[in-house]
Amino acid sequence: MLSILIAALTGAGIAAAMIVDQQHIAWSIVSGIAGYVVVQIIISLILRKKINAVQAEIQAEMNADRERINRQLTTFQQRQPGNMNGLKQLADRLQSEVSRKVLAATDRFKVFYPWSPMLYKQINAMKMQLYFQIRDYAEVDRLLPKSMLLDPLSLSIKLVRMYKNEDRDLDNFYNKKCTRFKNEQGAFVACVYAWIKLKQQNTQAAVAALRSARKLSDHPVLVENLDKLLNDKKKDFSNAGFGEQWYALGLEEFKPKAVRRRNNGPMY
Repeated sequence: MLSILIAALTGAGIAAAMIVDQQHIAWSIVSGIAGYVVVQIIISLILRKKINAVQAEIQAEMNADRERINRQLTTFQQRQPGNMNGLKQLADRLQSEVSRKVLAATDRFKVFYPWSPMLYKQINAMKMQLYFQIRDYAEVDRLLPKSMLLDPLSLSIKLVRMYKNEDRDLDNFYNKKCTRFKNEQGAFVACVYAWIKLKQQNTQAAVAALRSARKLSDHPVLVENLDKLLNDKKKDFSNAGFGEQWYALGLEEFKPKAVRRRNNGPMY
């Protein structure tokens, strides 16, 4: 907002000065508009450079934390092989610590909010995803209306929270905001929505969503799920093929398949 105000005042000042100087009015207006545009560009370039510098700092810290987590998890596996529950608990705790650290780091962007109103909503979207990771759903719900939801993950989180909160506007939101994606992104959002509709006992809506998404994507999970629903096998519907992307939404817990050991009889 400040950048717009400064650029507007600069442009108006140039135009007014030229009119006072008895320049042609049309030329004065054109010069004022040009001054406005130039100032906006200069401010935008400076802001972008400063914002990118902060982003680079936070990303470097995140990379260092990721390496630290990997080392700690590797050490745990070496000391307690086979303890999958303990490994998961440790991974969750370490990830929660990193998420809270990144949340605190987003305060570094506050100084730029008066200059870039859109940045405020972009950072809110980032914070919303981080709070979702640590399962602070009250903060997620508080931030969602103030966030810029553009990517499939943010939109999927919104769908999940609408489902959990029994929001009647869920279908309308999906049709307006979530049906433009192609390939894997489109397949993922459509399958998330279809899973929700199956839980709501609305198989017809699930099929319609997958059929529509199928026109823009041939992702195998989408194709398989649509085939299962069309063949009355909705119990076999599964989004497990999306891996961590799916399980991160918290709708299902990852269940590793038990490995059967062959009994080849006694060894002599």
